[in-house]
Parts: sequence; structure tokens; C-alpha cells
Amino acid sequence: MKQKILMVDDHRENLIALEAILEAPGRQLIMATSGNEALQLALKNDFSLVLLDVQMPEMDGFEVAQLLRQGKKTRNTPIIFVTAISKEHKYVFQGYECGAVDYLFKPIDQQILTAKVEVFLELDQQKRRLQQAVVQMKRLKDENERLLQAIGEGIVGTDQKGCITFANDAASALLDRGRDELVGMAIDELLFCDEQGDQRWDWASSPVLAACREGKAWHSDPPCFISKVDGHLAADVSATPLNQPQEPFSGVVLVLRDVTASWESSEEMAARDLRRHARKKMLRELVAFDRTTGSNIGRLVNISQDGFKLSTRQEIEPGALFSLSMVLPEQLEGVTTLSFDGRCVWCQQQDRPGDFHAGFQIVEMSELHRRVLQAMMEKY
Repeated sequence: MKQKILMVDDHRENLIALEAILEAPGRQLIMATSGNEALQLALKNDFSLVLLDVQMPEMDGFEVAQLLRQGKKTRNTPIIFVTAISKEHKYVFQGYECGAVDYLFKPIDQQILTAKVEVFLELDQQKRRLQQAVVQMKRLKDENERLLQAIGEGIVGTDQKGCITFANDAASALLDRGRDELVGMAIDELLFCDEQGDQRWDWASSPVLAACREGKAWHSDPPCFISKVDGHLAADVSATPLNQPQEPFSGVVLVLRDVTASWESSEEMAARDLRRHARKKMLRELVAFDRTTGSNIGRLVNISQDGFKLSTRQEIEPGALFSLSMVLPEQLEGVTTLSFDGRCVWCQQQDRPGDFHAGFQIVEMSELHRRVLQAMMEKY
């Protein structure tokens, strides 16, 4: 992108002389022959430098500079005054008061003009590179933030004292607190070494701090526990230091993963397995019949309040509507049959020829049979 230089002088021959000296690849020289024209151009363009003649009719260079300094877009644009007036301090001081960064006196020395313009253009390039770097860093920060929010596991950042500085949405849900509430809390207020929450996970003496201070990762074994409103949660905790090797210790990133299911009591696991076995048995026994024709449509694979999936020996056209019934393995809500209307949404060929899986949407069901379905899902 070319750097734009605005040259302002009421004598066109002076502008042509400046153009001959300053024209170079990577530059765009734009001329104005009055103060008003210069201000209009400044509103439409992003100038890297302004060369401004002081003595002009109607609006002199001092007035133009003052107006440029008042504009949000132009207040930081460097202005070099080009003048033939006296070199007395009062005139020079007036120029600096109006916002000039430098003075050039006519007749202009070509080498001095070229050197000064190159200095200010280089400063402008550095400023633009810095602005681009800031924008890129913000974009990277936003992308990292979105990535951390998208991760399913809880991510918590702490400083060297164990004070939380960041938490993603998954951590917020896991720790049962809002993200704003978490930031500023001590991590050891939330994690415990035992399921009852009696033995606090002390940060200062924790193996996490000891390992991460040495630049090493750490993993909990056995898991830690999180105290929640409705009980306790077993959490697998991994920690890595924020700082790179050879850098001073600055904090820790903790990854929290819910492992409660694997820490259930044997009674809970047995009860869950029994329910799973009963559900599988129930699904194997449930066959969907077309009430209109009496034909067997398929065997139930899964069901919810809104839809179900069948294993079938026929390819069913998506959109086809059926009036279906299923004979229940036992009486529920006083009935032994579940009836409803279902519409085929999709049908897919399975590995074996003639085997299909079809997904259905429940489009109509009486209130009684909806209670039957709810009771069946709760029991199995």
C-alpha cells in the first residue's frame, strides 16, 4: 500500500518542484493549492505526511494545521511547514504551537527535504506495522478465546498464587459458578482431596505448585473432588505451567474433566447395569406394527419423546406416514399397547443386504400414550 503525502502550496510551480524531488516507488503525491482543498483531501485520504506552505491567501498554513489537529482522523498526521517567512523564533514557535513537527525554509535544500521526508515516512511505516501487530494479536486472542470456549473440558488459568484468572464455559458449568464469579477466586476454595469436602486442596503445599514451578506437568491420581450445591463431583485434574522453560514461573493452566461416572459405588454401577440390561431386553421385544395393514414395520432400536429408530427389512420412503402400535412387555399406566403416528425422516442401508435403519418423527400421540412412553423411558 502506497504512502500518501499531501503537498499544499498556492503556487503550482512549487508543487511541481516538490513532486520532482519526492517522487519515488511506494509513494503517492497529492497536491492542493489552497487550505480548503487540503482539508477536503485530508478527510478523504489517509496521509502519512503533510508538507504545508505557510503563506497562502484566504487560509494560511497555521490555520490549516490547527484544523488538521482538531480532526480525529488527522490529529496525529505529521506536518512539516515549508515557508519563506522570517526565521525569527516567534514565527517558528507559532508553527510548533499549531502542530508542526518540523520546519523547512525556502529556498529548499533537496538533500535536507529528502532526508526529513524519509525519516517521517519510516516512522509512519513503523506505526502502521505496530497497528497491524496489535490487530493481529487481538484477533489471535479472540480466536484463542473462542477455541477455549469450544473445548468440552473445563479450562482454568491461575496466577502463581493460585488465584483464578480465566475460566471457560465448560469449567463454569463443572464448578457450578459463573465465569465472572470464578475470576478472582482461589482455586483451592473449589477443589478438595476427599469426597466429603473435609480435606481442602491447599495450593501453597500442593504437588501442582511444586511440579509447575519446576516447569513440569502434573496429573491428579486419585482424582480431586469439587463441592457442588447438589453433592460432589470427582474431577480428573491436569496442570501445566503457563511460562516457557527458562522463564519465571507465572501461573498454571488446569484442565478439569468430570470422572464421577467411573467413581460410582458398586451398588450404583450394578443398578445402572441392571437398568441398561432391562432396556436392551425391552427394545429387543418391541416391534412396530402398522395398524392400518397389520404388517410388521420393524424392530425398535431406540426411542425418545419426539422420535424413534427402527431396524427394518424394507426400504422406507422418507416422508411416509404410519399409524403404529407396539405391544409392551408389561402393563404401564393401565395399558399394554403404545400407539402413535410416525413419519419417516430418513432410511439408510446397513452392512447386510436387505437390512435398513429408519428414523421416525412422532407426529401425533394421545396424552395417555405420551404418559405411557414417559413411564417406559423412566423405568428402562
